[in-house]
Formats: sequence, structure tokens, C-alpha cells
Amino acid sequence: MRTKRHIILTVCTILSFLLFSSLSTAFASYEKKAPTGLTARGAVLLDRQSGQILFEQNADERLYPASITKILTAILALENGDLQAMVKTSKLAREQEGNRIYLEYDEEQTLENLLYGLMLNSGNDAAVAIAEHLAGSVEQFAELMNRKAVALGARNSHFVTPSGLHEDDHYTTARDMAVISSYAMHNETFRKIVATETLPWKGQVWESVLFNINQMLYEYEGATGIKTGFTDQAQQTIAVSAKRQDRELVAVLMGVENRPKIREEATRLLDYGFKQFINKKIASKGEVLKQFNVEGSLVRAYLPEDVYVTLPAASKALIQSVPKVEPPRAPFDKDAVIGALNLYQDGHLIMTADVLADRGVSGIPIEEVTSATENKLLLLALLIPLLLFFPKKFVKLRKSRSM
Repeated sequence: MRTKRHIILTVCTILSFLLFSSLSTAFASYEKKAPTGLTARGAVLLDRQSGQILFEQNADERLYPASITKILTAILALENGDLQAMVKTSKLAREQEGNRIYLEYDEEQTLENLLYGLMLNSGNDAAVAIAEHLAGSVEQFAELMNRKAVALGARNSHFVTPSGLHEDDHYTTARDMAVISSYAMHNETFRKIVATETLPWKGQVWESVLFNINQMLYEYEGATGIKTGFTDQAQQTIAVSAKRQDRELVAVLMGVENRPKIREEATRLLDYGFKQFINKKIASKGEVLKQFNVEGSLVRAYLPEDVYVTLPAASKALIQSVPKVEPPRAPFDKDAVIGALNLYQDGHLIMTADVLADRGVSGIPIEEVTSATENKLLLLALLIPLLLFFPKKFVKLRKSRSM
């Protein structure tokens, strides 16, 4: 019997070693193929389907973004403005340096036109005109930018200008810009604008054709956007997206010496992401993970989006999905986050997806109501004997005094 157990244990040990060796080999193989020798001061490669970071180099180093700042400016305009609203050019906007669309003082253009001028020609005058239109001033618009960045999870950034023209206190990181860029690409109008190659422009003093200065649109297979930038202090910066089949990647590189070099390094990053990784669907949009009775209402905990995990193409690792959803405490709104779906690979948490409530509930949870009622009944049960006892003692006391 001991010999049999020993054989089984030995076989299990060998199998475990072989499995570990195969996983280690798979990860080692793709790590060896990761881009090396990048000159970018900061770089990140992000898979938009899973939200996972596939490559990073000094991802959290604070760097100057230059005109990739305009990604945040554009998405704020799309979410808070009316595309057909007329925007008047101020003296401040008219006098901006660098790339412009040559707006004249008091010239009026639709917000939509200015967004094309902002993202194709990288117009700094358009950036200031948009900021003043939406917030009243550049300073107040910067407050909107910083609040939005924090809300998106970009917490190592501080924005001062809507254009990215250099300010010492205007900085971000490659990771933060990847998050902001991926978020912006959820907006279909934004996607349309940054994918536009040319657009006729008719201004008050300048009539021309706008050409998208993001060369990756013309040079990289599947490129879908987004924005380039340059200042003397920032050097070359870029956020570029590309889609092949059902996968879309975002690469951000900052602090590269020249344009050819940053396009070459962005190409290497994107090629690496498409060739060395695959996406695996774990759960589907709308899938209900749990349901609860809250104050008489049936609340379902559901996934708002498909959930994917990105793995090395050679990996055979098993992914375990574990929902972590507790009965929500009222009050809460429809689509409030009430839990998470945690994904584990080899026992390590690799990503988390939000789980939402399919309806809102006002008031307090039914469990709390029940608990409060039970407490009141208990208190009443304790008081009743006292109420019955003390009146009798009070009557006896009055009789004794009257005598």
C-alpha cells in the first residue's frame, strides 16, 4: 500500500513539475520577445478588450505630454458640449503659439469644426477656444481636466493647459495617458474624428485642407487613431491605437528624440501585442452572477461588458473567475457598482471587472428593517414588565402617603 501511494505521489509530482515547466517556458518565451532597447522615457502597451497592460517601461514616471493632452480636451468637449454650438475665438486663443488653424479674433466656428482642427492639425488656438467655451477660462477648464483624470483612475497627472504647450506643472504618465486614450476611444464621435485623414477647412482668414498629422494612420496596418505631440521639453510623444480582428491595442510612448524613432518604437510595441498575445473571453455582457431580495425588490448583479483576459499566445494557464458580490446596502442607483468578478491565474489576481445592479432601491435594506424591528420588539419586551410593575408601586405609595 505504501509503495502504491509513493508511486502516485511521484507521478503527481512529475506532472506538477511538467505543468510548471511548460508555463514557465511559455512566459519566458514571450518575455524574451518583448521589445528591448526602447529609447522612450515612458511607454505602455494596453489591450482595450481586457484592459490589461502588456508592456510597460517607466510607466509611472511623470513626463510632459505635449499635444497628446488634446485627447482629454476632446473627450471633455464631446461629453459636455453641443457639437453644433458656435464658439467665438478670444484674443487669448488667437495668440496661441505652435500648431494652429489660424482662427481670427471673434471668428466663430462650430464646436465640431474646432474638434477636427484640434485633433487633425493639433490646433492650439482651437484648444483654448474650446476650453473657454466650455468652462469660461483655461484655468477652470484645467480643473475639469484634472477631475476627469482622477475619475478615470489617472492619478499621477496634473493638467494646466488644454493644448499641451509647455508648463512646468503640466505632466502625466504613460500609464495615465493609456487609460485616458482607451476611455476616449469608447466614444464613437471621437473615434471618427481621430481616424479622419483629411478635411476641407474654411476659416475666416485661412482656407485649406486639414491633414491628420498622425502618420501612423497611413503607415501601420489597422491603425485607428489617436494623437501625436511635440515640445522641446517633452520631445516626441504619441498615443496610437490599432485594431486587428476583434482586438484593439493602445500604445503610448513619451520622451522620444524624433518622429521616425517614435513611429518605429510604436510599431514594435503594437506588433509585439498582436503577435505575442491572444484574448480569451471569460464572461458575457449582461450575465447575472447573483441576485438578492432588497427591501422587497429583486436586484440582479450583472456584468455591463464582456470580460476578456489577455494571455501569452503560447500559454496554457487556467483562468479562474470568482464573483465577489454581497447583498447591496440601500439606497443605491441603477447600475451602481455592487461587486466584482475577480480573475485569477495560477492563484494570482490578474484583473477585476465591475459588477452592477440592474435596478436601484431607495430606503434601507430589508435586512436592516427586519433587524431594527427585532430590536424594537426586544426593547418593548423588556419595558412591559417595568410598565406593569411601577404603576402598582406608585398606587401603593400614594395610599401610604394619604394615610
